[in-house]
Amino acid sequence: MSALRPLLLLLLHLCPGLGPGHGSEAKVVRSCAETRQVLGARGYSLNLIPPSLISGEHLQVCPQEYTCCSSETEQKLIRDAEVTFRGLVEDSGSFLIHTQAARHRKFNEFFREMLSISQHSLAQLFSHSYGRLYSQHAVIFNSLFSGLRDYYEKSGEGLDDTLADFWAQLLERAFPLLHPQYSFPPDFLLCLTRLTSTADGSLQPFGDSPRRLRLQISRALVAARALVQGLETGRNVVSEALKVPVLEGCRQALMRLIGCPLCRGVPSLMPCRGFCLNVAHGCLSSRGLEPEWGGYLDGLLLLAEKLQGPFSFELAAESIGVKISEGLMHLQENSVKVSAKV
Repeated sequence: MSALRPLLLLLLHLCPGLGPGHGSEAKVVRSCAETRQVLGARGYSLNLIPPSLISGEHLQVCPQEYTCCSSETEQKLIRDAEVTFRGLVEDSGSFLIHTQAARHRKFNEFFREMLSISQHSLAQLFSHSYGRLYSQHAVIFNSLFSGLRDYYEKSGEGLDDTLADFWAQLLERAFPLLHPQYSFPPDFLLCLTRLTSTADGSLQPFGDSPRRLRLQISRALVAARALVQGLETGRNVVSEALKVPVLEGCRQALMRLIGCPLCRGVPSLMPCRGFCLNVAHGCLSSRGLEPEWGGYLDGLLLLAEKLQGPFSFELAAESIGVKISEGLMHLQENSVKVSAKV
C-alpha cells in the first residue's frame, strides 16, 4: 500500500470522521427523517424517500434489511458515490501531475543552466589563458557543448563519439601550434588523430584527461537524463491512470462505504478508517499503479541520491573546462614525447 499512500491520504475525505470501533453497533432507527433531510439538501426528490423504513428486498448493493432507499434512490446513490470518488481522485491525481511537472521543469532548467554556465566559464578561462588562439578555435568547444546538449535534450546517443571527436579536433588544432617550425599535411594530422583512439592507448597526447572527463560527464548526463525522463513518464502514467473507468466492484464498495448508511437511516454513521482505506486502495489498485509504481518511486529516489553524490551533474559540468585545460597542459609538457611516438 506504500506506493499509493499519497493518494490514499488525500482520499480520506471519503471518511471525514472516525466511525465505530470493531464490535460496536449503530443505533436502531425507525425513521428516515435524517436521510430525507440529507438527500433533500442534495436535490433528491422526497417522493422517492419514505418517511419510515420499508422492506429492503429490492436492494442490490446495500443489505436487504429495512431501508430508506427505493431501487431508484439506491442506483442514484451508487452514481453519486462514483462521482464523489472520481472528483477526489482527479483532484489528488492533478496534484501529483502538477507536482511532477513542476519538478520536471525545475530539474530540466537546472541541468541546462549548468551546461550554459560551464560553457561560459570555459570561455572565460580559455580567453584569459590563450587569448586570440582560443577565439580562433572556439568553434570546436562550442561544438562540444552543442553535442552534450543534443545528447541530454534529444537523442540520448553518441556521447562517446561527441567526446572523441572533440579531443581529435583539439589535437588537430593544437599539435601544429606546438610545432610552428613544421608544416603538417592534412593526411598526417588525420593519422595523428586516429592514433589517439587506438585500443592499446599507446598514444595519449592529453594524458588521462579524456578518460576522466568521459567517465564523469557520461555518468552525470545519463543520470540527469534518466531523472528528467522519469519524472515526465510518471506524470504521463498518472494522467493515463485517471482515465481508467471505475470498475463495478469499486462502485459497489463505494456505495457500501458512503451510500448504505443513508439507506439504513443513519447518514451520520461514519465508517471506520480501515474500511475507508481498504475501499480506496482497492479502487486505486485497479488503475494499474501497483506494484510497478513502488519500483518507479524507488528508482527516482536512487537517481536523486546518485546526482547528489558520485553522479553529480553540477560537479561534472564544472569539471569540463578544468579537465580540458589539464589535457592541454599535458600535451604542452609532453609534446616532444608525443612527436617521437608519432
